[in-house]
Amino acid sequence: MFNAAIIGSGIGLKHLEAMNGYRSVKVRIICEKDKKRALYLKKKFTKLKITDNENEIFKDKSIKLVSIASYDNYHYRQIVKCIKHNKHIIVEKPFCLNLKELIDIYKLLKKNRQIKFLSNLVLRVNDLFKNIKKIVKPKNIYYLEADYIWGRKEKLLGWRANIKNYSATLGAGIHLIDLSTWILKKKPISVISYGNSIATNKTKFKENSFVINLFKFPGNVLLKITSNLAGNYEHFHELKIFEKNKTIIHNLSHSFIIDSKKNKKNLKGNYPDKFNRKKLIQNFIDQIKDTSIKPILTLKEQFDLMSICFYADKSLKSRKEVKIKYL
Repeated sequence: MFNAAIIGSGIGLKHLEAMNGYRSVKVRIICEKDKKRALYLKKKFTKLKITDNENEIFKDKSIKLVSIASYDNYHYRQIVKCIKHNKHIIVEKPFCLNLKELIDIYKLLKKNRQIKFLSNLVLRVNDLFKNIKKIVKPKNIYYLEADYIWGRKEKLLGWRANIKNYSATLGAGIHLIDLSTWILKKKPISVISYGNSIATNKTKFKENSFVINLFKFPGNVLLKITSNLAGNYEHFHELKIFEKNKTIIHNLSHSFIIDSKKNKKNLKGNYPDKFNRKKLIQNFIDQIKDTSIKPILTLKEQFDLMSICFYADKSLKSRKEVKIKYL
C-alpha cells in the first residue's frame, strides 16, 4: 500500500480519481479549509480523513505522496514542506510564482534527488495533440500559434483577484507554451509580451486579462501564445502549425490538415479528451514504483517551462524583448 494525500478539493478531486486505487495507491487525507466544502467532503468520502490543517499531512510519515491543488500562492511553501518531510509531489500549475521561488525549489530537489516531482500539464496526454505531434515535422515548422481562451471570466473574481500580480501566462498560457515547445522539440531564446485589461477593467480583477507572447526560437522559428482569460468563448485551446508543405488547424469548428495542394483532411483524435488527463499522474506514479519508466514530462522540461513563463512576464512589465535564461 502506498499512501497519498491531497491539499485542495477543487481540481484536487480529479487528482483523487487518477490516484486512488491505481497501483495500490490509497488516498488517506484531503485538506480543505473551506468549512462548507469540508462538510460536503465528509459526507461524500466517509472513509477519508478530512482536515483543515495541512500539517497533519506533512507530519504523517505514512503519507508518501502529496497532491497540491491549492491556490497558486500556496504552492511554493507547500512544496518546500513536502521536500522537508520527504514526500513525492504532484502540484497544479504554476508550481511557484517568481524566479526566486523557482531557484529555491530547484536547489532543494537537487539535494533531495529521491523525491519525484510533477506539475500537472495535461495537454501532453490529450489524444488529439499526441496525434498532431506524431505527424508534424519540427524541422519544417516556421511558425506556430496557440490561443488559450479560458472562457470563464467569473472565476477571475474569486481568489485570483486577491493574488498580487496574478499572471495570465502562468495561470493559462503555460499549458500552450508547454504543448508548443513539446511539439517543436526546441526552447525559445527570447520573448516579447504585451497585455491589457480592457475586458475586466470594471471588475475587481486588476491584472492583465489578455496577454500575448511572441517567442523566438533557434533558426528564427516564431511562436505566438495568447492567454485570453475573459473572452466570450468556450474554454478552448486553439492551435495552428505552419510547415513548409502543410498546415495543421485545430479550432472550434473542426481539426484538420491542409496539404500543399490545398486538400483538407480531418485529424484523428479526441478533444478535450478529459478521460485521458489522469494518465499524466498515473505515469508519474509508475515512475515512483519503477525508476525505469520513461516520464511523459521530465523535471528539466518543467523547470525550463517555468523559466520561459517568468521571462515572458518580465517582458510584459518592461515592454521589451528579453533573452530567456534557463537554470
